[in-house]
Amino acid sequence: RVNRFPARLLLGLSALVVILPLAPPGMAEGQAGKIVVAIGTAPPDLTLHPYYYAQENGFFKAEGVEVQLNPYNGDATAMRALTAGEADVAASGLAIPLKAIEAGSKVKIVLATVPKLDYLLVALKGIAGAKDLEGKNVGISGPGAVSYQVPLLMIKAAGGDPSKVQFVAVGGSSARTLALIAKKIDGAVLNTSFASRTFKYDYLHSIGDAARDLPNFIYVVEVAAEKTVQQKRAALQAFATATLRAARWAIQNPEAAILISQKVLPDVAKDEIVAGVRAFAKSQYYNADGILRKEAWDFTVEELLKGGEIKQRLNYNEHVLTEFGQAAVAKLGPFKR
Repeated sequence: RVNRFPARLLLGLSALVVILPLAPPGMAEGQAGKIVVAIGTAPPDLTLHPYYYAQENGFFKAEGVEVQLNPYNGDATAMRALTAGEADVAASGLAIPLKAIEAGSKVKIVLATVPKLDYLLVALKGIAGAKDLEGKNVGISGPGAVSYQVPLLMIKAAGGDPSKVQFVAVGGSSARTLALIAKKIDGAVLNTSFASRTFKYDYLHSIGDAARDLPNFIYVVEVAAEKTVQQKRAALQAFATATLRAARWAIQNPEAAILISQKVLPDVAKDEIVAGVRAFAKSQYYNADGILRKEAWDFTVEELLKGGEIKQRLNYNEHVLTEFGQAAVAKLGPFKR
C-alpha cells in the first residue's frame, strides 16, 4: 500500500526546502551573530560606556547580536587586536586606524558614537599654560592615542614645541589621574569625570579645554575590518543600532546610566561618575545618529598630516561608511531629548 501525504503537507515541506538554506547553520531565528569589540582604554573610559549600557539593558540582545567587550590598554593595542582578527570592531581615536590604513590594513570607519572630545588639560599649579609643558612629562594612554594627539595639538596651538615634551605612556584616564595626583607626571588630558577628582588637590588645575580649543578634532570612532563588513553585515548593523539606542538612552536616563557605570568602574568614586554622566546628558554629548561628519574628518586628517602622524590625505568617502548609522536612525527614528 502506498502512503499518500495530504497535498497541503507536501506544499509546506516544499516551502521549507526553499526557506531553510537562507538561514545560516546554527543561527536562531532573528539572531544576527556575534561581534567582538576591542575598546582602546582599560578600564573603559566613561565616554565609552554606551556599549555597556546596551549590554546591561538588553539592547544588543533585542537586536539579535551577541557582543563581547574587551578593554585594552591603548588605541594601538585595540587596533592590533582588530587587524589580527581577534576583534571585529575597535573603538579608537582616528590616528591609529589611519596609520593602519597606510600600512595596508583593510578597515573602515563604520560608526562615530563619541566623535567629540571630552578632555581637560590638567597640570601641576606651577604650569600656567600648555606651552609651559615644554621640558615636562605629559601622561598619555599610549603612542599615537587621542590622549597623545590632543595635548600635542594644544601645546602647538599655544606656541609650544611638542618635541620638547616628554610623553609618557601611563594608561587610561584613571591611571593618568592617579599619576598626576602622585606627581609622577606634570600634566595630562583627562576625561571630565576624572578631571573633577584632581580639583580636590590644590597643586593641580586645568589649563585647557579640548572641546573648546579643538571643536572639530575627532575623539573616538568605531572601526571594523572590511572582512567583518562583508561577512558579518547583519551583526555589525545590529551592534550599531543597539549602540546608538544606548547612547540616546544615556542622555535621556542619566541616573540609570550612573548605576551601570558604577558597575563598570567600581574603583572610581561615585561623585566623579555622577559628574561625568550628568554632564554628558546636559550637553547631549553622544552622537545620536552615529555618522562621522566630513568636516570633522577633514580637520582631523589635516592636523594629523601637519603633525607627521600620517603621511597622506586619506579620502572620507573611501574610508568612512555612513550606511550603518543611517540604517540605525531609520529604525530608531529621530532623537528626542
